[in-house]
Amino acid sequence: MRRSLKIGLVSFAWGDEHRGGLETHVHGIAHDLRAIGHQVFVHCVNTTGSGERFATRGWMDNGIQIQEMNYCYEDTKCLMDFQRVPQAEVILEHWVNHHQLDLLDFHHNLFFGIRAIATLSKSLPCVATLHDYWTLDPRGQLFSNQNTIIDPTDHESWEQNALQTWPYQTAKSLESSEYYQSHHNHSNLRSSRPLSLKTAWTQYSDHCLKHAAAVISPSRQAAHIHQLHGITSPIQTIENGLNLVFSRESLSREKQSSAPATHNKIRIAILGTIAPHKGQLLFCQACLQSDLHNIVAIQLHGPCPTSYHGNQSSQLAIKHISQDHPDVVTLQGPYDRADLPFIFSQTDLVAMPSLWHEVYGFVAREALAYGLPIITTNAGGLSALEGQEGVFTLPMMEPNRWSDILSLGFSEGPLYRWVYRRRQHRPVPSDHLRDVEACASDLSRIYHSVIETSSHQSTQTAIPNGRPST
Repeated sequence: MRRSLKIGLVSFAWGDEHRGGLETHVHGIAHDLRAIGHQVFVHCVNTTGSGERFATRGWMDNGIQIQEMNYCYEDTKCLMDFQRVPQAEVILEHWVNHHQLDLLDFHHNLFFGIRAIATLSKSLPCVATLHDYWTLDPRGQLFSNQNTIIDPTDHESWEQNALQTWPYQTAKSLESSEYYQSHHNHSNLRSSRPLSLKTAWTQYSDHCLKHAAAVISPSRQAAHIHQLHGITSPIQTIENGLNLVFSRESLSREKQSSAPATHNKIRIAILGTIAPHKGQLLFCQACLQSDLHNIVAIQLHGPCPTSYHGNQSSQLAIKHISQDHPDVVTLQGPYDRADLPFIFSQTDLVAMPSLWHEVYGFVAREALAYGLPIITTNAGGLSALEGQEGVFTLPMMEPNRWSDILSLGFSEGPLYRWVYRRRQHRPVPSDHLRDVEACASDLSRIYHSVIETSSHQSTQTAIPNGRPST
């Protein structure tokens, strides 16, 4: 039996008030790593702006030691300040040394900076788990202000995104780049095209990831996107696992009396923060453009921020639709994870119409685990579900066809049949979905391998050529 390890997990947040898939995944991973014998320590951030900057506090959560740092990027002067946070690195180093950790797994570099991997790797083996595209795009989604995917060569859209979200820091970065290039040419060195901010960001991320003993992605599709945009480190795929708040196939255990009359509208739930890249607006518009508005009722569960990185148009449009068509679209507001069983019990179909390359797609898989059929796009990690029973797929790149495809799916395709089966409490099979326990087991194996390799390399360094010195 392999020895127990002291594992540090660096994550964005910890606590019941954080409802995102990443936060709940790390929560499940931490507890399952502890369940198989490891000691687990979590470092997260408080971004509320309350309290002294970089102050920390700690507490215990069912045997897991948590430390939280106050920071929300309030002191950034250029884009590079997002990637390098020296004081956060000092805090992490002190935390690692205090607990004598064996390994550090960065599940999110936000607020700690990508350079933290390079810095901390001098003290202990580090793993980087890429849950989004922050190493490629400071907004994390590779989704443009024009509501399109940012391609690897689309440097202008990347720059415009940054200017809209961080005008001061981006302008300073552009000025620095122009000054450097002017000085570069003035010194009679070879002239070359200046690095775009997109390239500079990615190359720095790639440099820092080289210091990670292992780089992990939850899906092959997301790993491929990272490589297309310039990440050259080898990326392993370890699929996430589900940390469920209900038992598998809970649909079959619903009370028979809760089934609605067959003539009621088909209830479609879309869960998650309302934002352009999540596709809620285009999905609702597709249903309103056809006769579907007569047979479906769409419930949007999740917060609706006033803007998306400063752009209010999409948010206002979805609010206007809900006001003009309250019988078709309803904004239900934020929800807690504990509410998922109730939401799913009141739902016939769950839709996840993403327009960005989803790294994994927790909500779609949680709905399948409950036993519900789903409607998704073939976006990133969601494409791995394509062809499974109970999964209806829309083309991510062709939202103008969604209305026709959905109409056909309800009239001649499987959607109406799946809704009928759902109302008979006959769940969609979910045997192909992983539990968080399987993910924790795979991570444990990787951690041991990384530590063994690191120990071997240290020995080889201490003894030149692998032989004792004379």
